[in-house]
Amino acid sequence: MPMKVSRFWLFRPLGGGGMGSVYMAYDLEDPEELFAAKVLFRSGDDRDTAIEALVNESRIGKELGDHTGLVKCVASGYAGSEYYSVMEYIKGKRLDKLIRWKGKLSERHVLKIISQVLAANAHIYESGYLYRDLKPENIVITPRGEAVLLDYGLCMRCEDAIQAMDEYVSGSPYYMPPERLWGLGEDAFSEIYSLGMVMYYALTGRTYFDSDEVESLARRHISRIRLTAASKMREFRPELVDVLSKMIKQDYRERYQTFEEVRVALRVLQTDLAQRRGQ
Repeated sequence: MPMKVSRFWLFRPLGGGGMGSVYMAYDLEDPEELFAAKVLFRSGDDRDTAIEALVNESRIGKELGDHTGLVKCVASGYAGSEYYSVMEYIKGKRLDKLIRWKGKLSERHVLKIISQVLAANAHIYESGYLYRDLKPENIVITPRGEAVLLDYGLCMRCEDAIQAMDEYVSGSPYYMPPERLWGLGEDAFSEIYSLGMVMYYALTGRTYFDSDEVESLARRHISRIRLTAASKMREFRPELVDVLSKMIKQDYRERYQTFEEVRVALRVLQTDLAQRRGQ
């Protein structure tokens, strides 16, 4: 049902999440530009917690500033008793839907997407935050082929994320790093693990671990017995498999430790692939 929230006209439902409903909207002062507006209608004992989470997400979306790989929060506040947050509307296709449509993506395409997501993630990190929710559902590929990260709901200050956690585990069980399941602190190496899992999914069209049970998926991330990437990716060139394998090492100390290390490794793969194609 169309409605006015602050200076925005909400006219088409886009979906719903754990904290409210999302609508396509336009600015009444500039109707040409579209936005995605999240409105919190929740009532009950957890309302204050939900509002706090959405306020935090909106604040982070503003603090991160302009970056081509990140959705920006343009407005937030109260409209009556309801809290709202308005983000840029990113035209394109979510990565998970793109892969379901195509089956899997080419190595060249995947390296481009992963490099762009890495750059966006690095910007978040340099701004003092850890993203903590890398998954194909949070990545949109625009018509120009640019990858854009959505949703800052699990973002956390780096100094808080590095501390050991013992609270409720949040995140996608297909892509979350082992240290979150172990209750250990997280840092760039945790994002690199999740990005590696997304990379595997994009290359193969399937998740690294497969189960309908959340607990079973979690156990596979931390199990002492797990198939190596090399054994699951025999059709790919060894150099690519080596990079991905290092990104998803179970022991964080054996992974790449910085986004720059991964950027360099991906760039080498892209350069080598371009040279092979040019032969």
